[in-house]
Amino acid sequence: MERLASFVRSHETGWRGHNPSPPDGSDIRLETVERSVTGRSAASQAASFLRRAPALDWLRPSMTDPIREEGGIFRSRVSQPETVNGPLVGTACLEVGAVPLHRQIVAFSRRAQAAGVHRVRVIPLFLLAGVHVMEDIPAEIELARQALPGLNLEVCPHLGSHPGLIGLLRHKLRTTATEALIVLSHGSRRSGGNAPIYALAQGLGGIAAFWVVAPSLDTQVIHHMQSGVQRVAILPYFLFAGSTTDAITHHTEDLAERFPQMGFHLLPPLGPSPELARLVIDLALDRIPTKPPQALVPMQRVAFRHAIHPSSLVS
Repeated sequence: MERLASFVRSHETGWRGHNPSPPDGSDIRLETVERSVTGRSAASQAASFLRRAPALDWLRPSMTDPIREEGGIFRSRVSQPETVNGPLVGTACLEVGAVPLHRQIVAFSRRAQAAGVHRVRVIPLFLLAGVHVMEDIPAEIELARQALPGLNLEVCPHLGSHPGLIGLLRHKLRTTATEALIVLSHGSRRSGGNAPIYALAQGLGGIAAFWVVAPSLDTQVIHHMQSGVQRVAILPYFLFAGSTTDAITHHTEDLAERFPQMGFHLLPPLGPSPELARLVIDLALDRIPTKPPQALVPMQRVAFRHAIHPSSLVS
């Protein structure tokens, strides 16, 4: 998350040519994530983010002014600025923060208000519109609104709604030599919540599997094995590496032992990148492209006929 924040703020050309500030004040953008997967708190992530912000010199702590972490929010004593010259960006967590999300938003927004900010935009960094996006975050936003009279607090579309996301996944698959693709998502028990994954998998030329609901990864692997497929690529549809992707790695190794006649290529999750940062900027600026669907980009399909050694069960 820290690296993604750095990529977002470093995309100065993404902010230029567009004035994101409303007439009555400047913007602040708060990215919301479910959990910290790197072991660092959202506070340290935001601190790194803001230290890299060239337009926010007034927020840079001096050598005698140490950064403090309080309530999951970047804290630093700063001099009172006259104006904010660019979008101020921070991070917050929904589930693992020291305090609830609405208190993180309130604390961060009040410091922004002191700098003349009158609008806050929250970007949910989630791939699916599940319970967190549809219920939990709106509830926390409403609590924050009650404590922030006079502030325009807005929620942007979640990251997974950006149509450019499939392009990032296609790029990952361009150099993948395989016969079949399984797109593995966490899965939602919400009615219709998994429909985007089925559509995404079809758009990538693969099939969908889910970690917590049916069809499972095992079911889809067996389906391919019975169809004569010898090598399968597994694409974990997750933003960052964490405990779930670690479990997927271990489970894929188990599958490779159970089905030695098959080869498995486990791809990494999306991860922070300049390309992903551009999508976040698009959401922040209401700059979602409306392009016609792109043609499918087929993967390199190679049939492997040789035996797979135990040391290379999962590539």
